[in-house]
Amino acid sequence: MENKIVRAYLMQEVIRLGFLPVNQRDQKKWLLQYSLSLKAFWEIDDYPPAPGFRGKSLTAIINSSEHVQVEYEYAIERVDKFTVNFMHLLNDWLIWTHDMDGGYFCFPHQSFLSSHKEYNLNLAIKKMDRKDIESIIDTLLVHPTPHQHIKSPIDNHEIRMGGGITNPFLYLFHLRIQLCPILERRVAEKARLIDLFEVAIKNNSAAVKNSAVVKISDLMKVPS
Repeated sequence: MENKIVRAYLMQEVIRLGFLPVNQRDQKKWLLQYSLSLKAFWEIDDYPPAPGFRGKSLTAIINSSEHVQVEYEYAIERVDKFTVNFMHLLNDWLIWTHDMDGGYFCFPHQSFLSSHKEYNLNLAIKKMDRKDIESIIDTLLVHPTPHQHIKSPIDNHEIRMGGGITNPFLYLFHLRIQLCPILERRVAEKARLIDLFEVAIKNNSAAVKNSAVVKISDLMKVPS
């Protein structure tokens, strides 16, 4: 049980440090650097478009590599209210939406953790090791615990579309990994993220409550 509670705290920290830009200006900056990173990360010809506004939502359409041929459009109204629409570029009948509506009940993770008064974030950081961080990176980004596979027209078992991701920035970043056609880069990216967040978590205590403490430029780097 202790190991699970430690990892629950660490999961919240990874999301807080990398995927919670604090205001709309920072959200737009995060999304812009996300788009710019995709050209090199996926090795595609053109930069995806910068995010813009449609009503209250930040939105853009992203085309993936020619090996995957999926287009997706995100629309983020709030951190707890967003959609990501998918379409296969060669088959206009594949339309799929990931829809998050925070108006409905979500499990109160922090309340659950706070009920275990013998644990706290500082203690979790002291007890954590690299395997804990690896487990969190797998669970959130590389191999989401609940996920879907597309059998047709894309039959690639290595693409795992996370089904329980309630944060739009986390969801988009996981697509950056899932839709990358270069296996070696995906492996290198996992190792890079473990290093990045292990250092970030160790350098931040429970008293530090700034959002997106990991620099966006560091988060969006392309591993060599």
